[in-house]
Amino acid sequence: MPLGAVLPRHLMREGLAKFLPLADLPHFRALDSHTKPALEDDLIWWECASSVLPQFRLSLELFSQRNRADFLSFAMGFLKSPVAACIEVPVRSMGEARKLAKLVANASTAAASHLARGGSFAKVFIGKLKFEETTIGAAFEDGLFPDQSNAVEHEVCLGSTITVPDLQIDGPGKQLSLHFAWQAGSLLVGARDDKLPIAAIELPEDYLWLYQELPAEQKATQRPLTLDLMSFSDAVILNHRGAAVPTNAAWQAAASGIYAHTRGKAAARKAFVEGVLCVMCVRDGMPEHTTCLAKTLNLDTPQR
Repeated sequence: MPLGAVLPRHLMREGLAKFLPLADLPHFRALDSHTKPALEDDLIWWECASSVLPQFRLSLELFSQRNRADFLSFAMGFLKSPVAACIEVPVRSMGEARKLAKLVANASTAAASHLARGGSFAKVFIGKLKFEETTIGAAFEDGLFPDQSNAVEHEVCLGSTITVPDLQIDGPGKQLSLHFAWQAGSLLVGARDDKLPIAAIELPEDYLWLYQELPAEQKATQRPLTLDLMSFSDAVILNHRGAAVPTNAAWQAAASGIYAHTRGKAAARKAFVEGVLCVMCVRDGMPEHTTCLAKTLNLDTPQR
């Protein structure tokens, strides 16, 4: 006897379907002619996806018959990319879902390539960059890698501290945190596992010192990491690939990539204060091709 004929329709809708893994729900729906109509309700798919992606805020539109198959293919990538603590990821349309899926896929490709070359770790995750409102003007100054002899003229805007989810380094209990700030229009990054507060991180004499190779005596405590950071925002483009970040050291500028305001400075300012979601990939070791490093392209894109 078909499974759908044995189980009442409301039981499948309110019970069994909600406990199935998201990837198995299409197979369950295809079992027979009875289960298929019982699982046509968009709400069942939405509830199932929301239960396995608890930090995502998903629109019901994503689970209409027109969109469902495409979104489920995107969701498999989202499942492999943890979200940092206390962050919500709203996905309100298929356009947003496609954009986020592309960012996750690009970061996952970089991580897989690094591990294939013998890297120790590579972690893809979603975080949020949020900055102090009173000093956010530092993100819009004209300048590149401020001269520390005139540091007093370049205010620093402190921002988020993000603990990389599901990653422990150098033994149990030791977690990697990423810190972010702005100075003179440059995004600054710090990586630490010593729990030093963000306000205590020092400014360096040379923002590009790391690319000259770490001195031997510093390699043990300031081992380099590589960070990719790509924003998921309508107001701001942040696209930094292969940024070298020393561990437990001074601030480091994200020295290559693109920074643009796609809807003007006012919208970008609001986005930075409220928080810009980003897909990140952090991995051990120096970035490749550091001798061909291009400086950050800062684009003041006019509103269309």
